[in-house]
Amino acid sequence: MTEKLDDQMMYVEELMVRSSIQVFMADANLLKPEVFGSSCILSYQDRLFFISVFHVVNYDLTTFLETNLPPNDIGPPMHPIGGLCSYDLFEISNDMKVKVFDDLLQKTMGTLDLTFAEIKGSFSLLQPEVDFGAFKIEASNKIFFDIADIAIPDKNKTYGFFGKIKPEYNGKYLTMTPTLKNNLEFHRTNGYFHIFLAPEIILRKEDYEGCSGAPIIDSEGNLVAIACKVRVGSKMIYGFSIQECIKLIKISIETGML
Repeated sequence: MTEKLDDQMMYVEELMVRSSIQVFMADANLLKPEVFGSSCILSYQDRLFFISVFHVVNYDLTTFLETNLPPNDIGPPMHPIGGLCSYDLFEISNDMKVKVFDDLLQKTMGTLDLTFAEIKGSFSLLQPEVDFGAFKIEASNKIFFDIADIAIPDKNKTYGFFGKIKPEYNGKYLTMTPTLKNNLEFHRTNGYFHIFLAPEIILRKEDYEGCSGAPIIDSEGNLVAIACKVRVGSKMIYGFSIQECIKLIKISIETGML
């Protein structure tokens, strides 16, 4: 991780905000966001990887990251992401051989709700000021994770994530509402997914739409999962396991897909 903050509680909440990067899906010619989600960036084997969820990018549109750089003649600059990888559902292990992996790719069982891509070249991602009332996130740079920053969730910690919801256009101007979902409890793991419980019953999916792909972080500042879905009428929030994500990135590198 690029830096630590002195106040541990503020550190974790600030990390939730500064590590979550807005994803826009847009026509590359029009550059008007049509689909909205979140993501994070992980440094692995001295390479940077964009990580989000498949249902956000599963459109015939180009994937962009919000940079928060000053607007130019055509609007706020966005950073394009190409070479996205996604996989069908199968069981993988740390010692899986490439031949076994290739055989599994021939069996279609539904698509995993995860996507990632290597990011090459230089780019800047800024964090604008966000005022939550009780505390404020100052303008700064976005934070990237390192492989040392990941952990397996347990019931002795709390969890949270940040995203932007309720997109609305006023003419050509887009506004979104920042939301911090914290004080989550770890419930259990089911296959590729870690399941967390929100403090209250989830009544509207609109209160979470736009957060899909956000990094779920524990109270010690570790990345544990990628937010992917909620169950309305319950407290359940699903996150794709970051350990399973790294297995997929590893095998993608070994097979030459990345």
